[in-house]
Amino acid sequence: MQLIEMEQLGARLLRVLWRLLQQHYPEIDCAELGRRCNLGEEWWQNQSSNKLVNTLMLLNALRSHDAPAIALELGDLAELSDLGLLGYAMLTAANCEQATNISCHAFSEASFLVIAKLERAEQHGLIQFQLTENALPIEQLILELCSVAAWRYVQAILPEGRSAAPDYVEFSCSPPDHAARYSELLGCTVHFDSPRNTIALPIEWLSRPIPSGNEQALIACSHHVQHMLGDSYRSAGIVPQVKRLLMARPQDCHFKLENTAKLLRLSPRSLRRHLDQSGSSFRKICLDVRMELAREYLNNTRMSLKQIAYQLGYKHPSNFNRAFSDYYGNSPQAMRRANHAAFKQE
Repeated sequence: MQLIEMEQLGARLLRVLWRLLQQHYPEIDCAELGRRCNLGEEWWQNQSSNKLVNTLMLLNALRSHDAPAIALELGDLAELSDLGLLGYAMLTAANCEQATNISCHAFSEASFLVIAKLERAEQHGLIQFQLTENALPIEQLILELCSVAAWRYVQAILPEGRSAAPDYVEFSCSPPDHAARYSELLGCTVHFDSPRNTIALPIEWLSRPIPSGNEQALIACSHHVQHMLGDSYRSAGIVPQVKRLLMARPQDCHFKLENTAKLLRLSPRSLRRHLDQSGSSFRKICLDVRMELAREYLNNTRMSLKQIAYQLGYKHPSNFNRAFSDYYGNSPQAMRRANHAAFKQE
């Protein structure tokens, strides 16, 4: 996630934290809390940078005095839209394993806090959390916030939704006084004083497809996607309709004319004819959508080229590199370097 998206995430967390305090902790004086943390009396409207750091500062103060389980409760309110373009990527991934890897990648991008990765064991998919040195002074706070938030992201891409539960969860920290809240929010047995920090999923979940067709959720995940859809979100023209389906239901379309025609209740022949009459072709629209998404992933996430290639349905990264270079006249690596250089100069 680039710095601007991290700041957007921090700004949302500040607002959600303020609402959480208003609704469940009315006895806490938010203005006094802001003064105590040197963030101003209306910290939830703070326009300064480092909003994510400010959120952690507030959570740490609240855990120490007024609300020991506040980090768990804030993590419980996590939504895929928090992740912006990566939330969209999770919703349009081919399966749960790919989506969970993207979720782990999102946490790891906040590299000053935690590194997350998905590992395969014999019977489980293991989401592992490793804290960086910067996070050690607030170890338990980070584990509480990240573990529950990560699980909410995974639940969002499972058919069972909030009723899904891990097989077990492990934490390296000692059990706090509010340990029962962990099991309540995660929905499973939680082990403390363990050698690692892990959320264990049934191994068969990793191959499960992501439920598709929730266009509103996709658009809510990122202003980038909303910008790319533009008028095509509501337009009735055949080209915008095809583009919308390819972006909103890639698991159903598979970038294939036959699948897309079926969703439009047309025969493949009729769809091809309509596109010809509009001066376009299915192949061109597929390429345009893939390349628009590729550019956004390159410029606004740190997903690897291999991850982006698989996300866009390319079986081999070399095919993606070739298609991208032919389309833009520049390699994916070169575009990413140029964008990052321009971002640093702003």
